[in-house]
Amino acid sequence: SPAGGTDGGEQAAATAALSPEQEFEACLEHAVTCMMAEVNAVGEVMLEVGAPQGWGPSRLDSRQLAQVLAALQQAAAKGGADATVLRQGSTEMTAEGGVVSACTADVLVRRRATGGVPSMEVRVAVIGNVDSGKSTLVGVLTRSMLDDGRGLARGKVFKHHHEESTGRTSSIGQHNLCLDSSGGILNDSQFRATNCGDYVKHASKVVTLVDLAGHEKYFRTTAYGLTGHMPDYACLIVGANMGVVGMCKEHLGVALALKVPVFFVITKVDICPEHVLKNTVQSLASILKKPGVRKKPYLVRGHGEVLTAARNITSDSLAPIFLTSAVTGKGLDLVRMFYSLLPQRHRWVEAQSQAAEFIIDETFGVPGVGTVVAGTVKRGVITPNTPLLLGPDIGDGTFKSASIKSIHYKRLPVGQVVAGQTAALALKKVKRAQVRKGMVLVDERLQPAASWEFDADIAILTHSTTIQPRYQAVIHCEIIRQAARVVAMDMERLRSGDRACVRFRFLQRPEYITPGTRFVFREGRTKGIGVVVASEKPSASSTPT
Repeated sequence: SPAGGTDGGEQAAATAALSPEQEFEACLEHAVTCMMAEVNAVGEVMLEVGAPQGWGPSRLDSRQLAQVLAALQQAAAKGGADATVLRQGSTEMTAEGGVVSACTADVLVRRRATGGVPSMEVRVAVIGNVDSGKSTLVGVLTRSMLDDGRGLARGKVFKHHHEESTGRTSSIGQHNLCLDSSGGILNDSQFRATNCGDYVKHASKVVTLVDLAGHEKYFRTTAYGLTGHMPDYACLIVGANMGVVGMCKEHLGVALALKVPVFFVITKVDICPEHVLKNTVQSLASILKKPGVRKKPYLVRGHGEVLTAARNITSDSLAPIFLTSAVTGKGLDLVRMFYSLLPQRHRWVEAQSQAAEFIIDETFGVPGVGTVVAGTVKRGVITPNTPLLLGPDIGDGTFKSASIKSIHYKRLPVGQVVAGQTAALALKKVKRAQVRKGMVLVDERLQPAASWEFDADIAILTHSTTIQPRYQAVIHCEIIRQAARVVAMDMERLRSGDRACVRFRFLQRPEYITPGTRFVFREGRTKGIGVVVASEKPSASSTPT
């Protein structure tokens, strides 16, 4: 058939024997197989069916589209997943005979929650200036309620009594948004931090909202949350009536330095006059167009735009902006849909086959259980009774063997946790005083060692004077938060905007640091960013000065 030979010379011979129907079937079958392999690996996939550079066969008429969607749903159901059609439409495509209209659809395929397979997790850090409504938004989303404009929603997510009395977050709070396989939200008004395990059990995907502090004096905590909790995305909240002020730019700078994709939520649009809101959006757009940021502001007003934003958020050039109100509920459905569609930024599947590494960001003493450490699995798979090395030790900086008694994932007892998930591990025969934030649990095969010194490529962002050897700053590198001194550099002195290769030396204790990690260093406000090039492995004689 002549229609089979339109694919180019190489394929002409192979497809000449196939009729257009058979070619369509073969293309569809191959696309479905690839799609199911991806769903089994990652947990979900978002498809553009029928688009020019989309998934599967293109140039579809409405009958073919229905056939493709039926095949998709059948394959998904067979593989233990759900296929949800998010949008159907048509697009103009150029063909040999001129422009033809083709039917398209956007489909979300997500694995159903099963007992054995852990749900996929996406972490979003919520940042922004003080009093811009971060905790309120988190409360409204995770409790599926509206705010009363008097602190009702934020009161549900605060940890400490002093936070409730002042209305200011001072600690890092983690709150879960549980999603089912069709993209719906499982959280209801009965959701509490204590019963969240019941929701996670039935969830296909969990979005962890890391609620950070906005006040300037808590900036070290916020910087720790942005580096140590390894967020996939940052959600920058801007109060419509306040505009882009205060710590907002500072937080944005840290997120950009760590290469975390950022999206923006403008809150309180119900109490904001029209001209002030317009001014806020314009000032935000002008900041995004600056040479250091270079992002395209993209105002999200409908469901189609949410799909575009979610599909392109990882490309790093798009900055979606949502206009919301937690009191009237305006725009919240778009934010919920966007959170539901956010893809995982890293392919954790590849990291799961590596040797285990777990970074500790909090420690607890639980009565009747013993020492519990919470943190993120960076690589590998961790199961109970896995022998791991815990270190660097507080006293001598060595690594000591430790064994895991049990594992909890979001208050749910589980048999294993994999790379990319947060978890709490109960350790056997380890005293609470022996562990601190910033320690790691690693596989013995990695032969870990703590370093006093490390080399890094750094760039100075803002500094009022010059930086010379003996300069001191606080390093935020994943879970490490410690002051370090510059001991050597390849230039005599550094000013704002300079780049250099520098050797830092920790002041208090050696740390486990891996090459290739991004970090920020600050002295009060952020001063610079860098990438670890190499860490110096200690010899027997090296002692701190």
